[in-house]
Amino acid sequence: MALAGKGGSVYIGAKKVSEISSWSLDLGADDIDITSFDSNGWKEYLAGLKEWSGSFEGNFVPTDTTGQVALIDAWANGNSVSLELRIDATRKFSGNALVKPSIEMPVDDKGGFSCDFQGTRQLTITLT
Repeated sequence: MALAGKGGSVYIGAKKVSEISSWSLDLGADDIDITSFDSNGWKEYLAGLKEWSGSFEGNFVPTDTTGQVALIDAWANGNSVSLELRIDATRKFSGNALVKPSIEMPVDDKGGFSCDFQGTRQLTITLT
């Protein structure tokens, strides 16, 4: 069954990041080549180390001290944040991440806020 994205949100710990309109999550893993002479001409692989990263974006809200400003402060201080990417009230992806926020202020459009992140350690997946 398809799912509307309108229930989504981004949190730092227990605090919601204001006015975020979209997020994306990229999941990856290393492929370890274990091909040998016994592989009968086919490559063989094992799953290696996993990783996760992504981004989110929305309207720039400089008064969001526990959300957008906290992300900027975490970047400035070299700290990771406890990040939650929520699908809805019960389903989410969560873990610690390093952040790289970005602000855009075009003359002919709204101010924008975006943030790239790189997960550090395990990602917790809650889909039920």
